[in-house]
Amino acid sequence: MGILLFSLLPILQALRISFFEYGLLSPEQTFIGADNYARAFADPVFRIALHNTILFSALLVVGQTLLALLLALLLKQEIRGRAFFRSAFFLPVVTSLVVISTVWKLMYNSQGFINGVLGTLGVGAQPFLASSTQALPSLVLMSVWKEVGFYMLIFLAGLQAIPGELYESASIDGANRWTSFWRITLPLLRRATVFVMVVGTISAFKVFTPVYLMTDGGPADSTMVIVFYIFRVAFRYFEMGFASAMSFILMGIVIVLTLLQFRLLRTTVEY
Repeated sequence: MGILLFSLLPILQALRISFFEYGLLSPEQTFIGADNYARAFADPVFRIALHNTILFSALLVVGQTLLALLLALLLKQEIRGRAFFRSAFFLPVVTSLVVISTVWKLMYNSQGFINGVLGTLGVGAQPFLASSTQALPSLVLMSVWKEVGFYMLIFLAGLQAIPGELYESASIDGANRWTSFWRITLPLLRRATVFVMVVGTISAFKVFTPVYLMTDGGPADSTMVIVFYIFRVAFRYFEMGFASAMSFILMGIVIVLTLLQFRLLRTTVEY
């Protein structure tokens, strides 16, 4: 009953609204069919937001997947302080995104910590969030740092589930570590990789808080992403019908990408 009340009914209501011209400041609702959907695809800002969201998601998913796998491989080894490093990498995951966004915004400041470090290395101050070319990668870097610890644990669980006998057998057959990684580790981590990439993609397409707190979609719409644009249209311009239509377009894109990832990364490898 709770799912019906708080999930399904609001979704159906949003779907209904997407076919109407409806503003929060006016009680009138005028049926306009699929005009809101056509307007979305004709809207240059929506196309910019879609491009930025896809680019952000691609950079984030690839970056955090590769880094999480590398950290998992390193922290699976018997190294001194392993428990400390695991906790340290996971700490940002459970830290408020609002706090992290605020701190990183200060770090990206022209007089902030990152430019201070660059200055000691002889590199000039960088504009970061004030640059239309650096703002989006700066958000990606912060997001990778925030989430990589969670995906590292997923890969660690996958690595620990791989039987050690497989590596012993490969070693007896003359396989080195690199061969064992490509022939054993990667194939048997396929399911963990699917989970990391699917969840990471969904999370990346929903990015909102860092954009809202750090860039407000700027400069020059360089960090305008779909969810932030939907928020702006709905709660700054009060065009709920148009915002609802964009929400369902976003949902359709995420569903298609998720199905593609499941299909391309599916595996029949068992152990």
